[in-house]
Amino acid sequence: MSHVTWLYAVVPADRRPEPRELHDLRGVAAEPLRALSGPGLAVVVGSVPQADFDEGPLHAHLEDPVWLEHAVRAHHRVVEALAGAGPTLPLRFATLYHDDARAQELLRARHDELTEALRRIDGRTEWGVKAYLAGRPSAREEETSPEAADRPGTAYLLRRRAQRQQREETVRQASEDARSVHAQLAGLAAAAALHPLQPAEASGRGEPMVLNGSYLVDHADRKRLEDAVAALADGHPHLRLELTGPWPPYSFADPEEAR
Repeated sequence: MSHVTWLYAVVPADRRPEPRELHDLRGVAAEPLRALSGPGLAVVVGSVPQADFDEGPLHAHLEDPVWLEHAVRAHHRVVEALAGAGPTLPLRFATLYHDDARAQELLRARHDELTEALRRIDGRTEWGVKAYLAGRPSAREEETSPEAADRPGTAYLLRRRAQRQQREETVRQASEDARSVHAQLAGLAAAAALHPLQPAEASGRGEPMVLNGSYLVDHADRKRLEDAVAALADGHPHLRLELTGPWPPYSFADPEEAR
């Protein structure tokens, strides 16, 4: 059976994990893991069946939410275990190479960039802050409310338009406040990143999301960040702030994504 190489994370060469350290870890295809060396760096990889991970089969897998959740969790478990031992640069989910030699070429071709990224995340972890508009009914709730059935046509349409405009203005103002929250949190962090806002189906929340930010924070500044989020939540009662972490620095592995 032919295999391809799935990449998990890059670490400094001086903390290249030994086989015994990887013995109990398994990857996205339940495969054993190993570390490949390059100049000053090492990358942790696994061999996955080519028949399941070529472009076509992989695309089908990525469309399968059950498979995707299992694979993302497996990828994260590997990265999290490595990050617990020292500076770890997570690689993007589904980073695949045809063989180990090409994976090692990554370490040579991007040596300076990867080394700088490892330096940047050393002693730091990622924290996520999401902000939701608190206490506002969704459009669907308004449309199906008991009072709606009793409204005459023209009056109801005018009322619906006014409600929609009010909702849009409320979300706009909340989005401006969320940008202010992000700016203040970014001031406490070594780096910050903004991610696309998640729809309700992805967030699992009925309220609109107005902020989806990540912050690279020194270990020593954890309490400072937590206190800042609490203070910002008190100062913006119309926003519901959600702090998560600490995480491996997924959002800051690629310098192009940090800003």
